[in-house]
Amino acid sequence: MNFKRDLVSFVFITICLLIINNSLTAQTDHTVGYWDGLLWKGKLAPRWSNMGEAHLRSNNFDLKCDYYEIKTGISYSITSHFTGLVGLGYYGTFETGAFFITPALQKEFRTWVELAYKHSPGRFNFNHRARLEQRFIGNVYKNRLRYQFAATFPINKRKMIPGSYYISLYDELFIPQHGVIVEKNRLYYGGGYKLSESFSFQLGIVNDTDYKPDYHSIKNYLQFLVIYDFTKLFKKNSPDN
Repeated sequence: MNFKRDLVSFVFITICLLIINNSLTAQTDHTVGYWDGLLWKGKLAPRWSNMGEAHLRSNNFDLKCDYYEIKTGISYSITSHFTGLVGLGYYGTFETGAFFITPALQKEFRTWVELAYKHSPGRFNFNHRARLEQRFIGNVYKNRLRYQFAATFPINKRKMIPGSYYISLYDELFIPQHGVIVEKNRLYYGGGYKLSESFSFQLGIVNDTDYKPDYHSIKNYLQFLVIYDFTKLFKKNSPDN
């Protein structure tokens, strides 16, 4: 496939998602928040893998974090394109600027099951993920469905290999069991660098839109991600090696 045509297609997809998301937004918080994330993943066996994420988030750019989440999951490769996963996580929301000192406004334990489909036409790497969450918030139980479309596009290499600079985006819909059809839309656009087989770094903007019963609100976060793939380390320490 032609590189310029692929790149134009990727930019077109990004612009369309931005236009659609912002056209549905009524109120905007013009302050920019900060979001740090560590993502790890790797193969435990030919078909079995582990993933995990740890996040810290600040509503303002003062780095006084008011939200955390940590989660992990085990996945199974059904085919080369389809993967199933079960996971669990803990989430805490605090008063803005409190840096976790005040009592939590909300604590949540969450489990989920998901099915993901990936394919790579040309330079594109597409991933479609459907996740069904079981949310335990105090004495309240809720179900929620999430659908995410994600894409990466290496710029200076034909494939995502060490030394690749790449563009990354995703759009995710949060669909509650009751109430509004969509309660949240999360759009990410940014770029990254694949340093090695094990480490990648990303910097981008998370555009977080909440759909309230009587209005919509939007908040932007500058997000820095470290992505670690431990597959190579696990293989190195495997008893078979």
